[in-house]
Amino acid sequence: DKILAFCCNWCSYAGADLAGTSRFEYPTNVRIIRVMCSGRVDRDFVLEAFRRGAGMVLVAACHLPYDCHYISGNWHMTERMKALRKVLEKIGISSERFVVEYISAAEGDKFAKLITQMAEAMKRLGRERIIAENEKARPFLERMVGRKVKALEPLIKPS
Repeated sequence: DKILAFCCNWCSYAGADLAGTSRFEYPTNVRIIRVMCSGRVDRDFVLEAFRRGAGMVLVAACHLPYDCHYISGNWHMTERMKALRKVLEKIGISSERFVVEYISAAEGDKFAKLITQMAEAMKRLGRERIIAENEKARPFLERMVGRKVKALEPLIKPS
């Protein structure tokens, strides 16, 4: 199973890069998606990750209160993800499978430790439970993500 990590370009992605260049050991089952700001991580990105079978999802941002390169992106993300966490719990996705963390560019060790902890938590949950949760939540996830796709279809179809 994979850990999908949405990392802010200015802080947490740089922290992940530092973990790599410093040769800190952490599991290789993490896939990092660099976003310019964590405030741009839409709830549908997280829902789509779980719909496609992600074992865990991490949204990593600049430290609160004032480290955001775009001033308030980390605040917007924090509020959005609090609301999303409640939705995920209602549809049966374990709360430990969705992680929000604040990592600076100088915290490569923190990134490596966090990914290691997430991989251990995923192992404790077990592959069967993760698959069962994803399958149980799939109808809701497909409705939520599919709604957006259907709205965009007229714009995508060639004339």
